[in-house]
Amino acid sequence: MIKKLARILAGAVLLAGLPPAHAQQAADFPSAPVRIIVPYGAGGSADILARAVSDKLTQLWGQSVIVENKPGGIGTIGIMTAVKSKADGYTLVSVPVSDLAVNPHLYKKRPFDVFKDLDPVSQVGSVPNVLIVNPALGVQTAAELLELARQPERSLTYGSPGVGSQAHLAAEAFARKHALALTHIPYNSVSAAITDVAGGHVDLMFAQLPSALPFIQGKTVTLLGMAAGQRSPLLPNAPTLTESTGEHYGDFVSWSGFMAPAGTPMAVREKIAHDIRQVMDSTDLKQVLAGSGTVGIGSTPQELSDAMRADYERYGRIITDLNLALD
Repeated sequence: MIKKLARILAGAVLLAGLPPAHAQQAADFPSAPVRIIVPYGAGGSADILARAVSDKLTQLWGQSVIVENKPGGIGTIGIMTAVKSKADGYTLVSVPVSDLAVNPHLYKKRPFDVFKDLDPVSQVGSVPNVLIVNPALGVQTAAELLELARQPERSLTYGSPGVGSQAHLAAEAFARKHALALTHIPYNSVSAAITDVAGGHVDLMFAQLPSALPFIQGKTVTLLGMAAGQRSPLLPNAPTLTESTGEHYGDFVSWSGFMAPAGTPMAVREKIAHDIRQVMDSTDLKQVLAGSGTVGIGSTPQELSDAMRADYERYGRIITDLNLALD
């Protein structure tokens, strides 16, 4: 009862001080079904988060929240569908960090600008990337991997799901931090790359925890550390790379954010963000997400905007150093 009252009071504070029309619009939202576009196929982190949150928002709002997968064009088809939609809060798009902070540097000819054509709503959740190796390397920590990689006779390879992927950029940042010469082997999918690490065809890779977890649990790959600022509650004994090496790399975390068409009223976006934060606090949703190593966030629009800008600048520096361009 106390928690329920606190949520009601929080909502009242949120609306206080807004222009009357905007406050009323936010208070009445939603009065019709809401759709969340996922610009990729089913099963990815952006899709999983959208579906987990949509179920809870449907219960909270008493309105259907429908997830629509619109894959194609490296996210372009789904994102453009959102960009062209009415800016009223009834169309959202679940966008991974790759499209918000990485791809703008790699694909200069895309028909949209994420900073101009979309407005931030909420950073919904994140999953850490992990550094995994083939067990035959005989290393158990990132520090031991560095010692092995520095041996003159060793030439190590790393896999990724493609040039410009977060896994590719994380590996290059790690290699450059330690002046390592690693050979990049790009694949068409995450699963194919991890399978080849397990099979000994590739030595190591950075991968999202949910994708790597079955291989880690099956002991077909060795987990060396978390490419994040803190340990994962799912694997509390796995150190961060910084703990293992003493170096700071920045967080290589795969997160997704809900965005809205540019011009969507701030009052509506703040109302949605407030409600996402509320459903993220539900125990059963936390348990569902934690089971795959996903961390629920539920940020404010401003916090998402800040995260976008920070990662855009950080990944931009790495991409510039690598002289990458894909169009």
